[in-house]
Amino acid sequence: MEFVKYIRVSYLNHKYYNYEDASSIIMCILGRFLFSDVGSDISFYKEWLLDNKYNSAGGNITELDRVGNYILLTDACSEEDVPTRAKMTNAQFLKLLVDWEEKVCKLKPKEVTIIYDNDEFVFETKN
Repeated sequence: MEFVKYIRVSYLNHKYYNYEDASSIIMCILGRFLFSDVGSDISFYKEWLLDNKYNSAGGNITELDRVGNYILLTDACSEEDVPTRAKMTNAQFLKLLVDWEEKVCKLKPKEVTIIYDNDEFVFETKN
């Protein structure tokens, strides 16, 4: 079982999610992608996934590559000689985005843990 965890904090009247812990570099990259690059608007990444016009996309922190039926997610600023890549199917990626929007963006829980187990991403949230 792999995981990444974030906690919602307040600072100067602004609320944001702060990184708490991750079980691996891959899960850390996934968390950075969702909490920093996707944020509260999945539309760009959802449109990119569904439109095969471009094979690559990127945000401030992560880069995405489409290879067949898979999405490869990489840290854009990796200092590794061979950057670690998270690999997921297109269906997993779409479900991840939809769950992100429904369970985090709309509900704004105080804690979010994303667990990867048995080829499935599961969101656990606490208020």
